[in-house]
Formats: sequence, structure tokens, C-alpha cells
Amino acid sequence: MSSSRIEGALARSRGAFGTPALALLHRKEGPLVVALLSLIFTPSRTTVPTEQMHVEVEDFLAEARGAGHDVPDEPARALCSRWVAGRWLVRSLDDDGAEQYQVSSYATEALAFVDRTQGGRSLVSESRIRTLLVALEGLARDARPDRESQQAALREQVARAQDEIARAEAELARLEEGGPVAEVPADRLVEQFDNVASLVRELPADFARVAESIAELQRTIVTGLRQDERATGEVLGDYLDASDTLMRRTPEGRAFSGAMELLRDPLLLEQVDDRVRAVLAHPFAEGLPAERRESVRALYGQLLSAVDAVLDAQARASRTITQQLKVHNPLRDRELDAALREATAAMADWFPTSGRSSRVEPLRWFERARLGRFRAQLHDLRPDTPPETLADADPGFDDAPGEAMAALLGMGGPRYAETAAHAARVLRDGPATADEAFAAAPPELRRPVELLGYLELAAPGALDDAFADGDVPAAGLRRVTTVRVDGSTRDLVLPQVPIAVPGSGDPEDDPEHEEKDA
Repeated sequence: MSSSRIEGALARSRGAFGTPALALLHRKEGPLVVALLSLIFTPSRTTVPTEQMHVEVEDFLAEARGAGHDVPDEPARALCSRWVAGRWLVRSLDDDGAEQYQVSSYATEALAFVDRTQGGRSLVSESRIRTLLVALEGLARDARPDRESQQAALREQVARAQDEIARAEAELARLEEGGPVAEVPADRLVEQFDNVASLVRELPADFARVAESIAELQRTIVTGLRQDERATGEVLGDYLDASDTLMRRTPEGRAFSGAMELLRDPLLLEQVDDRVRAVLAHPFAEGLPAERRESVRALYGQLLSAVDAVLDAQARASRTITQQLKVHNPLRDRELDAALREATAAMADWFPTSGRSSRVEPLRWFERARLGRFRAQLHDLRPDTPPETLADADPGFDDAPGEAMAALLGMGGPRYAETAAHAARVLRDGPATADEAFAAAPPELRRPVELLGYLELAAPGALDDAFADGDVPAAGLRRVTTVRVDGSTRDLVLPQVPIAVPGSGDPEDDPEHEEKDA
């Protein structure tokens, strides 16, 4: 007898330690995972985009590594994928199709357990006992099957309510007569706040468990749909009914449906928000830790977001099942599976005894492939033929360019060599500025584009000095007349800067001198 009892107890214990929540706390890296998840996910931040999650995990790991802690060397992406496989994180898509992470119900339980073991909260208090007694009273009242017991319980409830009303009226009359306001001790307020915070802390795991149970049921239904061997009509009827009654097919879903009867009351939710603000406005709340205040402050938002998450999971599961029903044909899939198995078996028997010229009998019971329409023309894979080589220019063309070449040269850029040679000749007579050298040049060296060539010859630092204040003053500008190729003129201005040609004082550097020597 004792052996069977201990075996049952060990089986239950092993099953409990096999859950993801206890597996997280039992692992060597459990403290690190709990710390990271508690820092990244807060009551007001239940989901985190995938890339943002990876960045924050990398930053926290680097910080812990710099402080001398032993942390894994894996990248954040690999760690998060491992946590998803361990069912501590859930990867999903938001309304815009972007990937995001959220804490699973198992990890939420582990975080709540770690928070409870850190102390700072009375395990036994008046608020907890009162909550227990009220819940037990409601359970006992609903569990009484006979009329007399229920009538007696209701009479007792009415009597207590009348007593409460009488005490409330007496207190109201005392206050209206000017009596002092009875203040509740701060330690009792803190104890009641801890009880509320404990109840709030359990909500995320409960709601997450509902959403996860719906997702698990969806996977079970889709898997069963693919393996179902019944007629198509029967399959469609059963699974369409499963899609409609998805919420009532799991214990978590049925419990959530009951809670939704309360959460659908907008007045109740508004009262929750008002009461939370009233509690946090009391002076006793200023001495509470910031994270405990934040957990209660976010109650209203947590309720709404948790309900939305469950309803989104339900809608997503229904869409997935419906889509599977639209594209899935059980009878056709079974026929195709049987045909493939028969073809594989026939190939295995035929291949060892066949030769190169053996004829293969077609499987005529296969349905004809509907390939659609082939393209009439295919792209030519040969490389494109390069263009023909340009013919060589006539000998002597460079020595005696014609009018066409002169026109082309006239439309080109600055002639730096000719400009430098002209500037060198001007500088032999003494210092000169860019506008003076330009004005003394022949027409072919006074095109508008030649101004760039003259400015290139500016003395070192001259342009920097001219533009030192960000703009050239009017006194530092000089007007010059440029000549286009067609003979038309245009007046432009350029800064008055001195020019300097390297080696301008040496006649050996003059191109005309080189031509004479040649």
C-alpha cells in the first residue's frame, strides 16, 4: 500500500518538475533567464518586437559579463530561440504582421514564484483570509442543490447586507454631524495592498494560459483534420463546429468565458480604474516600492490587453481552422498518399531488374497534370554580342583636326594646359590676379568654363582667405566678359585672387619654349 502511494507521489512530483515553469527554475541558467525576463517585460509592456528583444538581451548580457558574471556566449537570437523551444517565450505576429515576443504562462508562473519568495509580504493576513471566506461562501451557496438550503443562505446574506447597510447609515450620520474621519492604520493598508497586488500578479499567467490552450487546441484540430479518414462532408461539419465552439472546448476557455461576463461590464472596469487611482493617491502608497505600485496601476490596462490577447488567439485559431478547411480535401489527400506509396513500391520492384532501354508503363490512374500554358519563347542563354570595334582615325587627324573636332573641343571642359601656359606668360610681367589673366587671354581661353581653370591656379590659401567669412564681399569680386564658342558673350564675376603657376619664372616650363627647342 505504502509502495503504491510513494510511487504515485513520485509520479506527480516528476510530472510537476517536468513542466516548463519548474524546469526554468531548476536549470542552471534559470536565474539569468528570470532576471532578463523580469527586466524586459513589465506590467505595462507585455510584448516586445523581436529585434528590440535581441538588442536588449545583448545589452544586458554585455553588462552582466562586464560585471564578472558567468553568462552564455551565445548570441541573443539563439538564446531567445532556445527560450521559445523551452516554452518560456512565445513568438507571435502583431496586427501589422511584425514578429514579437511575449512571456509564456509558464515563465509568468516562475517569475511570480520568485517574486513571492523575495519576502516583503505577509503570507497570512486579514485580507487574504477575508478573500478566502468570501470565495468559500459563494462556492458553498452555489453548490447547495436543494431549495431550502439556498433559501436559508439567501436569508443569511440578506441579514448581513441589512447589518452592513445599518452600520453604513450610522457612520454616514456620524460624519454628517461633524464627527472625525476614522483613519485605517497604514500597516493594515499595506497588508491589503499586498493582497491586491498578489491577485493582480496572478492574472497575466492565467490569461496567457487561456491563449496558449486555444493555440494548442488549434494545432490539435489541424493535425486531426489532416489525419482524418472520414468522408469530407463529415469532416467539414465536425471541424466547423469545433471552430465555432473553440472557447468552450478547454477548461481554461470555459473559465475565461465566465470571467468575460464580468469584464464586459464597462461600469465595472471604470470603477476598477477609479479605485486604483484612489488607492495610489493615498499617502501610504508613497512608501511602497515603485514596481509594486506599477503592478497595481497597470491593472486596468492589463485586463484590457489580456482580454484582447485571448480574443485575438481565438480569432486566429478560428481563421486557421477555416483556412485549412478551405484548402484541405481529406479524400483527395488520401488518394494522393496511396498513389505515391504505390508508385514508390512499384519503382522499388522495377528498378533492380530494369535496363537502360527498359520501357516504363505509365500509371494511367494518375490524374493528368494541369501545367497551364508554357512560354512560347525562352531567353537566349548565349552571351550578348559586343558591338563592333570602332574604326581607327585617319593618320594625321590629330595633327590637323577639322571643323567638327574644333567644335567638339569647344564644347569640352577647361583646357588646363593652355590656361597654365597663358598664366605663366602673364606672370612674367609681374604678379597678376585670376581676372587679369582671364581678360588678357585669347578668345578660345575665355570661355565660361575656363574660369574653373583660372581658379585652379589660385595661390595656396587665396581661396580660403576669400571665403573666410562664408561669402565674398562685393569689393572682392571682379566682372569679366566670357566668350562662348558661337561668339556670344556673357558677363560673370569671380573673386579677386592672385594666381601662381609652379615654375612660372623658368622659361624651360613654357610650352612655346619647348616647341621652339623642338
